[in-house]
Amino acid sequence: MARGRGDNMEDEGSTDMPASEGTMTVPSFRVGRIIGRRGAKIRELQDRSRAKIDVTDEVDEDDMTLIRISGSADQIDHAKSLISRLIQNRDEMGGDAPARRDRGGDRPTRNQEFYEPNVSFQVPEDKCGLVIGSRGSKIREIQQETGATIDVGRRDTAVDGFVTVSLTGDQEACDAAEKIIKDLVIESQNKDKIEKPPPSEVMDVSIDLTRRIIGPMGATVRDIQERTNTEIEIARRSTAVNGIVRLSITGDAKDAAAAKRIIQDILDEGDAPSLVMMIEERFCGLIIGGRGSKIRQLQDSTGTAIKIDKKSEAKDGKVQVVISGSESQCAAAQHEINAIIAESQDEL
Repeated sequence: MARGRGDNMEDEGSTDMPASEGTMTVPSFRVGRIIGRRGAKIRELQDRSRAKIDVTDEVDEDDMTLIRISGSADQIDHAKSLISRLIQNRDEMGGDAPARRDRGGDRPTRNQEFYEPNVSFQVPEDKCGLVIGSRGSKIREIQQETGATIDVGRRDTAVDGFVTVSLTGDQEACDAAEKIIKDLVIESQNKDKIEKPPPSEVMDVSIDLTRRIIGPMGATVRDIQERTNTEIEIARRSTAVNGIVRLSITGDAKDAAAAKRIIQDILDEGDAPSLVMMIEERFCGLIIGGRGSKIRQLQDSTGTAIKIDKKSEAKDGKVQVVISGSESQCAAAQHEINAIIAESQDEL
């Protein structure tokens, strides 16, 4: 299904000339700039180029949106030139604007230039998905409706549970986009208040032990919820204060108390490390992964807490790995770590 399709156009003096079609792709986060508020900008582009411009819903894996352009070869080239200039901010600024930063992360995935935002504000980290939508559908809808360009900060940039949203465009477009986003957030928060009763029990848990409660792929916490008929919510790691996060249990008072006892028993299973192993320091990077991605995956899949000593603490070229959890969870984590090391050695 196409969106941002311009008004039907009839080129003066060219009705007998067969139309050609050209295509180009643009970063999806720039679609709002091309369409403009209520389609004003795309109509202007068509008037200036005398080409028909159709911004489609086709988005590739790099988050680039396909645009189809119909008209004569000259008209198509002119439209492409106008669009290229527009998304580079040349129309308004008379030249390339200085890059603000590389967006990085999942949206968009190519190196792209950003420009100083007109408006910046914060939204709760857990509302990012609401603003972005599935595969970026909501953010594109807001950009199309308002003509503003929207940049939602990555969740790993959150400060005190909030991420920054930056808007670029004329003031009217930015004001409209800000209102839509804030209304979405407020509506969701109000819905949360209505639907979620206050917790019956609250616990403060060390961030290092949360995975023990969650278990492999969430199996342990689901089992506790099913056995006690409660809902258990563990606050995000980014909200931790002095290494402690809040755990809330909602349900009947008796059931919530039972769930709390089970959780406390899990936490009390062993304050001491359950398993210690030594690995060569050259394998530390493989176990930790880029920005800790691999070790987080290991902890999530096994339900353990894994701590690897710093390379500076190595003895005889080996570092200590401490794995905390139940006996079976620790064994699973140890097996995974040994498999990673063995696979690496096979490749050498």
